[in-house]
Amino acid sequence: MITVNPADMSRLIKELREKTGAGITACKKALEAGNWQLDEALTSLRKQGQADMAKRSARATKEGAIAYQTDGKNGALIELNCETDFVARTDEFKALAQSLAEKACSGEIPQPAAAASLVEAVQTKMRENMTLRRLARFTLQGHGLVAGYIHLGAKNGSLIELATSDPAVAAHPATAELAKELSLQIVGCNAKYLRREDVPADEIFKEKEIYAETLRKEGKPEAAIPKIVEGKVNKLFYQASCLLEQLSVRDGKTPIAAIIKEASAKAGGDIRPARFARYTLGE
Repeated sequence: MITVNPADMSRLIKELREKTGAGITACKKALEAGNWQLDEALTSLRKQGQADMAKRSARATKEGAIAYQTDGKNGALIELNCETDFVARTDEFKALAQSLAEKACSGEIPQPAAAASLVEAVQTKMRENMTLRRLARFTLQGHGLVAGYIHLGAKNGSLIELATSDPAVAAHPATAELAKELSLQIVGCNAKYLRREDVPADEIFKEKEIYAETLRKEGKPEAAIPKIVEGKVNKLFYQASCLLEQLSVRDGKTPIAAIIKEASAKAGGDIRPARFARYTLGE
């Protein structure tokens, strides 16, 4: 058994607490069991933490935060979940979310499973189940920019890639302003698809069935239902679901297509939304 003087004992306990977030008694016991070797004690506490995590893993992770990071050519959007809003509001959890977004942006974390050890370290310390639920990463294929947006409270966020006709258009302030406007639109109006061609056929079929059944219950003539359904799909479903079919969230009347056309004219070239991702916490 190694003898440790009180000063070193206090230092080791303090260091172990800082690394793990465990209590004084638990740190002292782990150090004593590991002959006051910090690595041994850390391993012991991590093993205990893994056992605790196994118990916690069944608990729901409905809270958390959305975060993003861009570097000019790349961008990433992530959703990090935890159990309680109290933990979601801590600086440590927020820092983890931002760190994961940065690593996803750089390509260091290509998929959620690759973040397991980083998430584990924080959840062991905070004693609450956490998981990187999902991430989206964009890399420019040509000229353009990638931009992100987080709504108040980090409960909603978006990532968008704009393709431009040349580098000068990509660097124009009007392009950056359009990216902000479309990011706000995506979050504010819950856009699911970029254009109507992106909507899966089975989803359109399902919507048509719902509209048709509603019309039958309203007593509409069977012969007239197909035409009415097509009108509703075009005016209601596509406008609600597809970004390029929507009206501005700011005034409810300006077409998004018109906003893109105006920005392109200001920037002196073509600007085209290439793709986007939208995350709503727990959705």
